Amino acid sequence: MSASLVKTLAELPFRLSGSSPQRLLTFLRILPPPLLTGLRRAAFRRTLRLAASRSAFYRREFARHGIDVERARRPEDLGEFFLTAAELGATPATDLCCAPPELAIESSGTTGHVNRIYLSHGELDYSARQGAILSGLYGLTAADRVVSTLDLGWGLGGLLAQRGLPYWRSFGMAVGRVDPRELYQRMAVYGFNVVISDPFWLSRLTEIAREEGRPSRLRLLIGGGEGITSRTRAEIESFWQAPLCMTYASTEAATILGFECLERTGYHLNEFDFFVEVPKPDAEGYGEVVFTTTSRSVMPLIRYRTRDVARLLDGPCRCGFPFRRLSMIRGRTDEMVVCAWGNVHPEFFEALLAGIHGLDHDWQVALLERRLRPTFQFRLECAEQSVDRSSVIHRILGALRRQHPAGWAAYCQRLVDLEFLFLPKGSLREGRKLLRLVDERWEPGPSRWAGEVGAVAEEDR
Repeated sequence: MSASLVKTLAELPFRLSGSSPQRLLTFLRILPPPLLTGLRRAAFRRTLRLAASRSAFYRREFARHGIDVERARRPEDLGEFFLTAAELGATPATDLCCAPPELAIESSGTTGHVNRIYLSHGELDYSARQGAILSGLYGLTAADRVVSTLDLGWGLGGLLAQRGLPYWRSFGMAVGRVDPRELYQRMAVYGFNVVISDPFWLSRLTEIAREEGRPSRLRLLIGGGEGITSRTRAEIESFWQAPLCMTYASTEAATILGFECLERTGYHLNEFDFFVEVPKPDAEGYGEVVFTTTSRSVMPLIRYRTRDVARLLDGPCRCGFPFRRLSMIRGRTDEMVVCAWGNVHPEFFEALLAGIHGLDHDWQVALLERRLRPTFQFRLECAEQSVDRSSVIHRILGALRRQHPAGWAAYCQRLVDLEFLFLPKGSLREGRKLLRLVDERWEPGPSRWAGEVGAVAEEDR
């Protein structure tokens, strides 16, 4: 099957449905699964040939792994070949790209190791147009009023919303990462009844509305950018009397990789544009999510290891949507959390703690959830009993303000809180490896430090 025919078939649903999200959804629901599988495999083979002929990186790596691209039919046929985040960050774009780029998006990393994905404007517009699937899936009409507060910076979320909202056929505004209070003050003015944002931002909006009164009843909330606990989801949905549907996206995917329907029983995968696999799953089916792009020509990613841990779900969804489903993300394979400060690594906190007198070399930061709000708990071992705790907190906040203005702004907007535990030397390390950064939002019971008295940062925001 030629590359042009694969592309034509992939875009056929959008051409036939015209400007109607509902017609697009109806068309997708009647697609025979074998046809969808055949299209995906044909697109996968096209991507392999493109990469082997035009990318110095893939040509070199395919040869090193002994891969014959003409014989490969599925990602599993590539054996032990995978693309890691480290390789993606270290490889020059000229070696990875298969066509001249026209724009780029960046990951929100906080260590300086920023991954950049290069695209054409046509590729971005194609992904944005697919957002109409969500509009049809949620039954939105011209009477609905949608607002997105996803960040309009260097990353993906706000840009995709800005380009995609015109295809939803509803009143829509992409206003960027504004203070939640600003949107609260305008909700009645514009009559917004659908809000798209990150879970931590939606939590703060809910907190404000709970204190000052609900301005209106929402029809739907759409979240993305990080995971959400069942407790937080339930509280947000209960307050607004509306469902919260999550999306699964990443800079590397350069679009939405998966999305929840109103059943909220896993992410429906975007199987038009991705070959998603979970190689070497454990006994419960969980493993690292790996994807291959099948519609990108500028910088295709083949068997990219996301570091997200999830599993593929069996059986059809009650909504009737034909794409396979992925479970909610269970965790990460590395020490990283995704939150109001972006993709945060241990090095982020190491820089904040550098040079502070009175602290021992062992420390840990845990991401908790307090009253719907993400809270970073600094667990600091003291080298001496007389450490000036107020001074330590003041210096950490000062370093945050200087080193990470965006993180400081999120703290000032109460999108994230900080608290501090000062512990005796030797309290943290239970084995040879001490995890510097842990995500405890998903833990069913109290932390081992729940009984400790922590100091909460009360710096003027």
